[in-house]
Amino acid sequence: MYGTIIDGLCKIGDTIIAIKILRFMERGRCKPNVISYSTIIDNLCKDRMLDEALAFFKEMVEKGIAQDVVTSSSLIHGLCKLGKREEAMKLFNEMLKFKISPNVVTFNILIDGLAPGEIMIQRGEKPDAFTYGALMDGYCLQGRMEEARRVFDRMVSLGVGPNIQIYNILINGYCKKRKIDAATDLFREMSQKGLIPDIVTYSTILQGLLCVGKCVDAQGLFNKMQKDGQKLNFYTYGLMLHGLTQNGHINEALSLLSMIENNEQHLSISWYNIIIYALCKHGKFDQARALFNTLFLKGLDVDKVTFTTMITGLCNGGLLNEAKELLPKMGEIACYPDDVTYNIIVQGCLKEGEDADALMYLKEMDRRGFLLHASTFSNILHLLPSKAKDHILLKAIQKLNPIEKPAAIISFLKHRLLFFLFHGYRCIWFYHTSTCAWFAHLVEKHFDEVAHWRMMNIMSGLKVIPCLSIFCSFCQY
Repeated sequence: MYGTIIDGLCKIGDTIIAIKILRFMERGRCKPNVISYSTIIDNLCKDRMLDEALAFFKEMVEKGIAQDVVTSSSLIHGLCKLGKREEAMKLFNEMLKFKISPNVVTFNILIDGLAPGEIMIQRGEKPDAFTYGALMDGYCLQGRMEEARRVFDRMVSLGVGPNIQIYNILINGYCKKRKIDAATDLFREMSQKGLIPDIVTYSTILQGLLCVGKCVDAQGLFNKMQKDGQKLNFYTYGLMLHGLTQNGHINEALSLLSMIENNEQHLSISWYNIIIYALCKHGKFDQARALFNTLFLKGLDVDKVTFTTMITGLCNGGLLNEAKELLPKMGEIACYPDDVTYNIIVQGCLKEGEDADALMYLKEMDRRGFLLHASTFSNILHLLPSKAKDHILLKAIQKLNPIEKPAAIISFLKHRLLFFLFHGYRCIWFYHTSTCAWFAHLVEKHFDEVAHWRMMNIMSGLKVIPCLSIFCSFCQY
């Protein structure tokens, strides 16, 4: 709660009050964490109050709170904006020293404000492959492959030999941009230079080929991996199965799964989940059912994902009764359904017009404290206007009162809807008059300040962030 308030205050530019709340936290039992400090440090940097931000950073470290990528990136950005490039580079090197992995935001800052390799050269230092790799990785994350290639060529011209990791960075960048020809050219170049591709290289190329639909080439490379004695792992098998099924090659995926079963001692349930999902998606319910039933005979630990995948497929295929029969089976093996499973079942019941069963599952969700997903809630709200005024689902929602407060609806309103409004986003449901009316009805029954609701609705439409007092009044029920 304190973190949300600090974040909200910083968003509206009231950093001083945010700092006072952090000091209040320090005196109490709920101590501030790295997120609280990072939020304030980031805001101080944006306000160009760099000295204060650095003081907060020093204070945080002295209290034993480890910095994270957000804290470091904020400070690097602040240093860059004030032209303190060397200090920013020093902080970046400290990040690497403490094994804090830079993210795309960090790299954006570095690329736009620093050009680290150039700075090191100007200072008479010789960047190593690691430094060049970090810069190339930043360009690749941004999709700026021409710049990444220029860094690569500059590195080679200065006598720094690229290693496997450098090639993997570039190959991965090209694959993500779907430039598979450029990636395969680099793959061949590696071999010509005597570098032996590792499992990461092969897996990256495989994924790139499958993403552009070159399944035959992917299978050829996969076979080459086996022929060359490359040790295949869980990730590689999953890539192939997923890629083949995504491209509609179900039979080839089934053949690959059979080969895996013959060659591997330890089988992963996730491989079967991929196949079951694909079979259901393509309407092959008999095959999906048969494969699902064999999982227990193979001694595999069937998980919630397996059951939910099967239930989703059956519901989408109009086999609701069969889907409902799987729920008790989950309990029999102590693999209990979660909120995702129940939401799918409820949506299936609504789709088939089985409102009584939908109500039964809604009550069970409420009993277990599960939340309604946005799609399920929308389905119910869109369904109600076409139903009679005395419909059971209508009565169920009308029975919501301040004493009962069913967890699904109330938690949804508080945590999901208020999040959208507090951060100034227009909720998609407001485009439907009937839905908006139902939200107003529910809020009126559960919150005293209906005027605040209307005000937040208007403010959301105008992209105006509500003040803290409005937000707090909605949380005091």
